[in-house]
Amino acid sequence: MIAAGEERVWGWSSRAGSLRAERRSRFLIEEARLGLGVRCLELGCGTGEFTTRLVESGCELVAIELSEATAAVARQRVGDRAEIVVGNIETGEGLEGREFDAIVGVSVLHHLDLDACFARTFPHLRLGGRFAFSEPNLLNPQVWAERSFEVVRRARHVTPHETAFRAGDLRARFEAVGLEVELCRPFEFLHPATPGPLIGAVGVLERLAERSPLRAIAGSIAVAGRRPLEHDEAAERGDTP
Repeated sequence: MIAAGEERVWGWSSRAGSLRAERRSRFLIEEARLGLGVRCLELGCGTGEFTTRLVESGCELVAIELSEATAAVARQRVGDRAEIVVGNIETGEGLEGREFDAIVGVSVLHHLDLDACFARTFPHLRLGGRFAFSEPNLLNPQVWAERSFEVVRRARHVTPHETAFRAGDLRARFEAVGLEVELCRPFEFLHPATPGPLIGAVGVLERLAERSPLRAIAGSIAVAGRRPLEHDEAAERGDTP
């Protein structure tokens, strides 16, 4: 389904979904400081929904995807504007000998063995390099239901291995391997199924909610920061004192 370019289940194709995608792309570009000459790695690019947006920054983009069939769809979409690599970000396969100024991704870390990704892929981020990701928020009622009830999981096409994060826990995971987290916060109340005529009204409510304690149950988490210029090798490996 994904390899065929069917992205309906992700919701990016609706008017509200497109707005959500634009927000995420802008966040990644701004927080990772993408621009001309910046070598960026996009994790889990899928069919290239965000790859096509990230290249607009002018960065030198390498996008890695596990599935050859899905990567082929991404190549068709972006042409020679980005390099699409088939590889494994839990093992580092496909990234040998490469170094990047930034690593970014949308809704990818919750599919992974995050410790393996930190150990095998994040060492390709140069010292002082930046990272930015958006991930599902486990405190959001829909996300929680998708991970807690099989009937909801099946209806929402959530695979059994998918997880989700709490903001505090996600921050702690990054910091435990020596990465410096500059922001880690819930965001996004606009649902991809929101009818077009209601988007403006939802936007007003969203802005109010994000200034209140309701922010904790927003749909996603934004996390961004950098790899420090000085780092603790033991922490990066995940060793304990």
